[in-house]
Amino acid sequence: WPRAAMPESAPPPTAKLDHCCGLLERGKSDEERFVGLLLASKIVAAPAGLRRVCDAALAFLARLVQSPPPPDTIGGGNPYRALALSVLASFLTDDELRSRADVLACAVAAGAAVLGAGAEATDDELRDCASVLGVALCQPAGLAEAVRVQVISSLAAAAASPLPPASDAAPGAAPEAAQ
Repeated sequence: WPRAAMPESAPPPTAKLDHCCGLLERGKSDEERFVGLLLASKIVAAPAGLRRVCDAALAFLARLVQSPPPPDTIGGGNPYRALALSVLASFLTDDELRSRADVLACAVAAGAAVLGAGAEATDDELRDCASVLGVALCQPAGLAEAVRVQVISSLAAAAASPLPPASDAAPGAAPEAAQ
């Protein structure tokens, strides 16, 4: 009996991860690297996959953190830095990744970029920055890295600044009294 033609199956998860990491490491353009990040968000389900993506993406993220915003950015902030912060926050959910010196250095550099003099940041960027720095500073090498890149003075200045009004307060709700 002749066999019926079998439909081609989807590539195995390792092939998809290999393709994703290849785009991140060897992409010919930033657009290809962005596609690699997007693919990673869809296919990574295990810590080992997250670690592979981190290895492949960290240099790209470090560059994104330092990139100026595109000239047509509306509403302040920096979408490149925001993306890098979001991806770094996901990397820092993994015990092994958050203890790595290269990941901590990138996380602290991202925090320094957001808190740096003259940096405009959106509320989302500030929240992600607080999350990333909070995890990084709790690691044994995190505080040393923050001191090395002089992010502590930026943190102190940010802490001394008045906070913007909470946007999630109910309309017409009275602000909380200062104690």
